[in-house]
Amino acid sequence: MASDPAVEAKELALIAKVEMRIALADTEKKLEHLLKLYLAPLLLKLGSESVAVRNKVISVCQHVNTRIKSQDIKLPVAALLKQFKENAHVPLIRHFDILYVQQGISRLPLSDRLELLPILIQGIAADYNKSAQHASQLFHLILRLLTHFKLPPRGSKEDDELRSTLGLNEEDATFLSRWFGKLILLTILRQTSSETGPSPRCPGLSVEEYKFLTLQGKPEAWDPTADTGLNLPDSKALVTRFLASGLFKDDERFLPALYASADTNSRISEAGEDVLKRALLSKNLEDPKLVETLLELYFGSSASDGAMPVRVPLRIKILTILSKSVASTAYPKQIADIVEDGLLSPELNPASRSGAGREASRMRSAIFSVVNFVARRGSPGDLSTIAESLVGNLKGFIVDQGWPKADHDQDLELRGYGYETIGLLAKASPENLLIEPTLNLLEWLFRSLREDGSGKDVAVSIEEALSSVLGAFAKPFDSSIRRKFRQTLLKYTSSSQTDNSDTDQFSRSTRYVATRFANRCLPYNDVLARWIDVLAISGRSNERHEVVEEGKKGLDPYWFSMSNSTPGIHREQQELSFPDLDQLVHFIFVQQGEHEDDMDIDDGGDVVRQVQQFHQQFSDTLPVIITFCSEIAMHAALSEKNIREEVSEDWGRKLETMMSTDVRARQAFRAYAATESHGRSLAIILRASFDRLTRDDVGDVGDIGTTFVCLLSLCSETIWVQAGLLREFRALESSIMSNNPNRRIAAAHAYGLLASHKECDGESVKKSQTRFFDKIKQWKTAVGGEVNQISGIVVALGYLLSRTHWRYSDVGWSEHPVHQLLETVLDMLHTSTDNTFKNAAFLCIDQLSLFSVITPSTITKHSRFQEVVDKIYDSAKTGTTSAILALGHLSMITEENNDDSAEQSTDYKYIEDKLHELHEVRQPEVQFSVGEALSCFAVGWDSKALTAELDIEHPEQQHDPWDAPLTAPTGPSRQSTLATVLEKTLKGCRQTKPSLKKASVIWLLCLLQYCGHRPEIQNFLPQCQTAFKLCLSDRDEVVQEAASRGLGLVYEKGDRQLKDDLVRDLVGSFSDNKSKMSGTVSEDTQLFEPGALPTGDGSVTTYKDILSLASEVGDSSLVYRFMSLASNNSIWSSRAAFGRFGLSNIFSDSSVDGYLAENPKLYPKLYRYRFDPNPNVQRSMNDIWNALVKDSSATIDKHFDAIMDDLLTSILTKEWRVRQASCAAVADLVQGRNIEKYEKYLSDIWDKCFKVLDDIKESVRAAAASLARVLTGILTRSLEAGDSSLKNAGAMLSRVLPFLLSSSGLESSAEEVRIFAVHTLLQIVKKSNAKTLNPHSPELVERLLGLLSSLEPEAVNYIHLNASKYNLTEQKVDDMRLQSVRSSPLTESIERCLDLADADTMKELGPRIEVAMKNAVGLPSKVGCSRVLVTLSTRHNFLFKPYADGFLKLIQKYVHDRNDTVSSSYAAAAGYVARLASDKQLLATISFCHKLYFESDNDKSRLSSGDIILSISKNAADRFTSLSSEILPFIFLGKHDSHDDVKRLFGDTWSDNVAGSRAVLLYLKEIVALADSHLESPKWVLKHTAAKTIADTVTSVTTGSEQISKSNAQIIWPALDKAMGGKTWDGKEIVLEAFVRFVERGQSLWKENTKISKQIEKVAVREAKRQNKAYRPFALEALGNTARAREDLELSNTAMEVVEGALQELLGEDDEGEKMDVDGGEVMKDLALKEKTLSACISLLLNILNPSKLSPAELSKRLSAIIPLIAKANSTHAKDVHLKTFTSFKSLFERLPSNTPLTDAQTKSALEKILFDPSFEGLPEAMRMKRAEALVAIAKVPDCAWIVEKMKPEVEGQERSAAVRGVLAKAGKQE
Repeated sequence: MASDPAVEAKELALIAKVEMRIALADTEKKLEHLLKLYLAPLLLKLGSESVAVRNKVISVCQHVNTRIKSQDIKLPVAALLKQFKENAHVPLIRHFDILYVQQGISRLPLSDRLELLPILIQGIAADYNKSAQHASQLFHLILRLLTHFKLPPRGSKEDDELRSTLGLNEEDATFLSRWFGKLILLTILRQTSSETGPSPRCPGLSVEEYKFLTLQGKPEAWDPTADTGLNLPDSKALVTRFLASGLFKDDERFLPALYASADTNSRISEAGEDVLKRALLSKNLEDPKLVETLLELYFGSSASDGAMPVRVPLRIKILTILSKSVASTAYPKQIADIVEDGLLSPELNPASRSGAGREASRMRSAIFSVVNFVARRGSPGDLSTIAESLVGNLKGFIVDQGWPKADHDQDLELRGYGYETIGLLAKASPENLLIEPTLNLLEWLFRSLREDGSGKDVAVSIEEALSSVLGAFAKPFDSSIRRKFRQTLLKYTSSSQTDNSDTDQFSRSTRYVATRFANRCLPYNDVLARWIDVLAISGRSNERHEVVEEGKKGLDPYWFSMSNSTPGIHREQQELSFPDLDQLVHFIFVQQGEHEDDMDIDDGGDVVRQVQQFHQQFSDTLPVIITFCSEIAMHAALSEKNIREEVSEDWGRKLETMMSTDVRARQAFRAYAATESHGRSLAIILRASFDRLTRDDVGDVGDIGTTFVCLLSLCSETIWVQAGLLREFRALESSIMSNNPNRRIAAAHAYGLLASHKECDGESVKKSQTRFFDKIKQWKTAVGGEVNQISGIVVALGYLLSRTHWRYSDVGWSEHPVHQLLETVLDMLHTSTDNTFKNAAFLCIDQLSLFSVITPSTITKHSRFQEVVDKIYDSAKTGTTSAILALGHLSMITEENNDDSAEQSTDYKYIEDKLHELHEVRQPEVQFSVGEALSCFAVGWDSKALTAELDIEHPEQQHDPWDAPLTAPTGPSRQSTLATVLEKTLKGCRQTKPSLKKASVIWLLCLLQYCGHRPEIQNFLPQCQTAFKLCLSDRDEVVQEAASRGLGLVYEKGDRQLKDDLVRDLVGSFSDNKSKMSGTVSEDTQLFEPGALPTGDGSVTTYKDILSLASEVGDSSLVYRFMSLASNNSIWSSRAAFGRFGLSNIFSDSSVDGYLAENPKLYPKLYRYRFDPNPNVQRSMNDIWNALVKDSSATIDKHFDAIMDDLLTSILTKEWRVRQASCAAVADLVQGRNIEKYEKYLSDIWDKCFKVLDDIKESVRAAAASLARVLTGILTRSLEAGDSSLKNAGAMLSRVLPFLLSSSGLESSAEEVRIFAVHTLLQIVKKSNAKTLNPHSPELVERLLGLLSSLEPEAVNYIHLNASKYNLTEQKVDDMRLQSVRSSPLTESIERCLDLADADTMKELGPRIEVAMKNAVGLPSKVGCSRVLVTLSTRHNFLFKPYADGFLKLIQKYVHDRNDTVSSSYAAAAGYVARLASDKQLLATISFCHKLYFESDNDKSRLSSGDIILSISKNAADRFTSLSSEILPFIFLGKHDSHDDVKRLFGDTWSDNVAGSRAVLLYLKEIVALADSHLESPKWVLKHTAAKTIADTVTSVTTGSEQISKSNAQIIWPALDKAMGGKTWDGKEIVLEAFVRFVERGQSLWKENTKISKQIEKVAVREAKRQNKAYRPFALEALGNTARAREDLELSNTAMEVVEGALQELLGEDDEGEKMDVDGGEVMKDLALKEKTLSACISLLLNILNPSKLSPAELSKRLSAIIPLIAKANSTHAKDVHLKTFTSFKSLFERLPSNTPLTDAQTKSALEKILFDPSFEGLPEAMRMKRAEALVAIAKVPDCAWIVEKMKPEVEGQERSAAVRGVLAKAGKQE
């Protein structure tokens, strides 16, 4: 569209006018003014439609460009920027606008520039959308301005409002955060010369992004040397700081912070890490967009101009984020790519331990973390798609490292991580990786475990991987795979046995893992799995304990089911299927663990041969196999007959007990064994046991003998035949004669069972008997092993003859071998003293009597019956069990005698009496055997004690039904014996004789147990109940326990009527809590006196408590239930007692709930007893509680108040065990319950708890401490819960804190209480939030500060007082105490209270801190107070600022502390508080420091002053600078203090704040005035310090070469003159040196002022005449230097006078002249000082001459006087004196006029003496060189030409140094 000509002309005219005005501007100021008015409107014309107008504007701009090159011309940047923003649609306007903005922005003042920042920032996102190029320029400008922008403190109000202050909207904030992040990723690339090459891009940035950040590729954009260039690292650090500010939200700053945290520059990474931590808290890591962004960053873009992948450090950070995001698991393909790129890429191969290698290792660790996380948290669907490839890559990674053996220098940690991850991935996707036909992965892992020798850590990782995959095989899977799986497990179980230990190849046992797999993945009925368990248990002797334990778990059905139980399902509901016995035996013995699928159970192989073959290969496994197979057989037999046998803990032992005590169980097994299908299996077990028992190479057979006899007694004869036992029975003979007693007895028993069978070869039996009888004939001469052999034979013959008699009772008696045996046995009994023979005789008589082979008449043929009884009794009363049982069984063959009137004692009566006399035996366990013997005596074979003794069936035994009554041997009948025995036993229970009473109650218990089925027992039950009840009050624990067990049995045996009567009887005895008859028990009955019956941890036994409970409840029948639960004494835990007196819970008749509902007071008592310190009480009460209370939680809730009230009452009772139990009970009661339930009790609980924390008994204190920990835990968990339980936490705190801070807590006199109160407080502070803690913070801070000292160990104070004894100083001890305070948890808690405080809290906190400071007594508390002030000043300055002045003033009081460490701590705190104090208070503090320094009389105050000043300097630098004119003069003075530490403090402060010595000029007046005011101080320290200050002032002012200005000299001179006055003092030479420098550089003053000139002369002479020996050398030199500087003075006469006096004194001449009164002199003894003084004399004499003031004649005269004095001074031949002489001569003669006459002979002689001393030849070359230079200078004087001749010999060679000769040769020559 064409433009309107008129408009165009008008626009051109306007532009021309502007151009003209600009052209006519002749000054920069005018041009600037015109540009301000017209530049923006001019550029606006670039939007004109006319080309001519636009060209004209461009032309004018070119002219303007040439005029504005001067940096002084300011451009209208704000207007241009605004125009830029408003003309987004006209690129040309924007282009020129931005050009001038870029050019002009740096010319603006800083404040004007910063005003542009909001304009630049606002709308930048929109600018980017319109033009990326312009936006990049704006972004660059923003960065330039941000460098000058001062960020407000983080967390301040200004910081929070920063976003709104700059007007930043969401879109712009997002844009800036994004590009700040891109900037952090930017790396500048070196530009290539090729124009056709690819566009530059760096990691993380695309081509366009790189262009944007580099101003379209301009190299100067990031060149700091360019005008507008920026420093890239500084810019990155800058934007990172801005990201942390309130300008951005957490969501916006997250990614940039992530980039920054991975930067290689620590400045950037540390700040980025801090921002990232805070941003992570609010960032949703489950956002899919975030995950996609991170993955895009990680992989980069595939496009040629897209973003490259980020660098490895950032990749590691990204992986760390991904490993926390479950959402990342939904990207399986990318995860797989990460693994493939990261693990298998060659560039990430850490071939060395270099930095790159370590980075690669970290990268791989991060990758493993991600994969690990994905494998654990990923969904099965996602994982299944990548698991296979991932596992393949991970396997490849491990194989690349070397497999199965890792190569050298591989990262084993990553290797282990690889194995673990493989396991997790395989677990996540088992269908593809694990459950496949070949089971390759499982096999690979097992082989890795066996052969990977990378170390223990890697092995643990492999085991972890196998554990991960274990679960996959625990679920049902295909049977074909199962077969391979089972073979694999068997292979790696057996491998440990077959491994060749001789080979060098590394091998690790895999048996444990394989066994674990078998137990978890295969059912209990799997025979191969059980075989694996057997191998695990039967491994080598060095097999690991866990392998054996795992094997045992697999064989025990209870532990197997526990290990494999499914959560949420009761164990009873998980039916356990047992292995089939026939399959198990066939698999083990026939197939021997191989080819189990070819099993043919009907295999007719020979049993004996199969067992022998198995024994050759697996002999070690036989004990385990025999035991396990026997148990399986027993279980199968019981199951077949529906005899319930619960699978419980100790299953095997309980099964064995049942088989030995339960007749029906034994008959069930016999019926099971009679089944033909099981015969072969049982035969194999029998045969294996037989072989094990008969092998010579076996010593102790363990339980095999018992198992063999048990099986033998229950299996039919056909099985014996099948096992080949009958034909080989004689193989037992060697075992019968073994030295091992267990083996001997088992073999003898088996021999009796086998050899008595009719199928045995009669001839063999006869031969065997003949051999035996021949052997036992020699018993009297037997010794050693022969005794054991004969003993075994006697027992074997006893078993043989008794079983033969039972089988065939019609055998003739005339020649019966029993007569021969009996004769021998009785002979042994009477004459032998060997216990082995005696025990054999007892067993033989026992068996012969049991089966009625002998009778009293038979015995009488060989010996009197009663004599035999006596012999047996003699051994029985020693506690020999075999003798007791023999006596009992012998009594069975005596005829019952009912005639009580018979006078003579019958055998029946005699043996009864003997049995009763055994009550004298003290051991309680022996009385159970006596009770068993009595039951045999009373009812014969009808006693249940003889169940297992009937080990073979009678030939006429009926088998239909299977449980038909057994045919038992018939002995003499018993009609009234049981009643008689019971009456006698009951009578014994009432006796007072302790041993009789104890024995009787145990016998009565045995009679009830073994004879309870007899009808006679029913009539005696009430009497038994009474007897047992009376015995409950006995003081013997065994009597009580037997009585309690008996009461339960009485209740169990009675019928309904009897039970009711029994209950009624007990109700009567307990009614009204009054005793109705002697011996009954009521609530108040004292069963035991304190200490009479100790139980190990007290003097109270279980039954007092049980009776008390029953009495309180009022239900006496509960006593029976209670008694049946109380199994407390070790007797009851013995093997025999367990079987015969097994616990039975008798809760069948009455409604327990009904009783309890009527008697709720039981609950508090019973609940408390559950926590009794006596474990017996505790165990019993828990059993009772569990039995009585069906729903424990509901019951406790219902009766909570009653229980709590009872416990809080009981917790302070007199009895310690009640106190202890109450503590434990309260702890248990409050855990897990809502605070509303016990809030009202809380104060009371804490109060009582703290009281018992100081209990007299340690165990009670421990229980109270445990309760206190529970209470603390509840409180802290409540506090941790945050807002959700704020109300609860607040309620608890309001109750608990006052208590903890009271006299019951922190102020308690008990140390344990105090310590726990502190611990609790610390936990409360640590876990509380601001809302709950702030109300209590002020008091807490005050108390915690006090605790810092009170909790310090007393030993610290002792060491502090006696530090020197331990080679320590008090300061070292204090330093350690200080360190302890800093690291103390108390300090941490105090700081947390401060961190949580708000403004309201601070109001209350201030006065509390003041009180704490006032009351603090120990160093820790005082230091803690100062630390609090520091913390408040640094971390809480906004809250603390209003209180800073007060505390800064308060500190002044505490810096006077006598402990240096405390004083320094408060001084340091003053520096921090000064940051926030007002100027007024700060000045007051400085005045205080002045006062401390100048008005105190000790060094400590000056130290404190220096400490405060240094602290303010360091910690409040800006405040210090603002008041520097007030402080620095004082610091300058202080740094000259005579005390080293004070000097150091002020010196450090000065050096920290002053750039150089010339800075003294800035404060010259102040410094001099301050020093001058103290020059006449009465305190020597201040006086000297002031003088040194003046001296240093002069030195500092004269550091350069220029003269002191007159004005400065006028300021300095009065003070310097004053400093030079007075006596001499150590260090005054410093002032003297400054005086000389002042004379040398202060000519502007003394030349014009004669008064000052005269004073200088006077001072110099006065100081030279002082007699202080140490000071005199400096004074003499100073006089000479002053004279030389003062060309208007000639003081040679004065100097000679002074020197003459000095020389006379130094060189020992008598001089009676008086010394000056000013300085007392002392005898010169120090040689060094003497030489120094002589040198000073020479220097003075040769410097004092002023040739300009003397005529040649006078000069010659003076020299004639001086040179002899110098010669005199050189008479000491000191090297330093010679050196000073040479240098001074050279200096003097160089100043002398050449016409100076030196003709005096004395002068010549003196010179010759001085310069040509023969000893000079020994001087060092350097000194000889100085002499030569002096000679050359002197030789220039014509009258000294003789010197040249004198030197000739030296020049010609006498001088050994060529260099010196060269100098000497110059003498006399004109230069």
